[in-house]
Amino acid sequence: MKYSVKSIITTSLIAMAAAFAPAESMADVITIEPLFEYPVAPEELKSLPEKSDYLVQHFWDNMDFRSNGAVDQNALNDAFKIYTVPFQWAQKELVLKSVDNLLEQIAKKPTLQIQFMKAAEEALYGPRAEIWIDEIYVKFLENFIKNKKMSAIRKKRYQEQLKQIRNSTVGNIAPSFTFSTPTGNPGKFEPIGVLTVIEFGDPDCDDCRHSKLKMETDVTFSSLVDKGLINVLFIVPDPVEGWQTKLTGYPSNWVIGASDDVSDIYDLRLSPSFYVMGKDGKIMAKNINVKEAMAIAVDAANK
Repeated sequence: MKYSVKSIITTSLIAMAAAFAPAESMADVITIEPLFEYPVAPEELKSLPEKSDYLVQHFWDNMDFRSNGAVDQNALNDAFKIYTVPFQWAQKELVLKSVDNLLEQIAKKPTLQIQFMKAAEEALYGPRAEIWIDEIYVKFLENFIKNKKMSAIRKKRYQEQLKQIRNSTVGNIAPSFTFSTPTGNPGKFEPIGVLTVIEFGDPDCDDCRHSKLKMETDVTFSSLVDKGLINVLFIVPDPVEGWQTKLTGYPSNWVIGASDDVSDIYDLRLSPSFYVMGKDGKIMAKNINVKEAMAIAVDAANK
């Protein structure tokens, strides 16, 4: 985790969280002057959940919300990322309350709303986010989109994100989508009836090729595919010309294709990005790696 050196020193919980992070050289750490003094959990709180509860509730106590002007965006991004670390261990209701209080603090400050929206995207949604928490990020999206002072242009990308997240919420029925096969035939994914693993990827992507190899060579997984107990799709989102010629050599019992509009429907944040859908058509997991997808599918198929 690339938190600033000052942040790690001043926040006891962050030091604990950093202990679980991969080792990094000092040259990799960017030092950012904090916007305010971050809270430190009292010594009498011994457990990680207790410390997390305290920090979630008190993180923004020293932030000056009185000004209507802009703050340093990099410093705010750093603060927000640190703010989200204890979300993993704090009580859910305290996290939700803390976020609601924060949104109330910035409700009448459009400049801060824009900056906090960017910070939330960086920490909870974007490719550099340490954790993805859709329920929290949706709060920021909804708050931003309903603000009448924000221009339609500013809202557009966030409206698209909100639509994709809502379409792809774990536990909901997966949206159907159309695609074309390499031979030019039309196809349509309907998410009901068969346990399904979908890999959204690019045939030129090294990680996509490795994922294909893992699924093909895993005896347990591939045997369930052969028996028809797991359905596998490899779908190329937003294909470029000539994509058909790059999809040779895929297993004959996989469904292969490309879709021009699936990236507008589904929440795709990785390449490859894996989804697992149950027999009931509901999304069991999303934006996971191939190992996780196979484990979830195999476990569900064996029940």
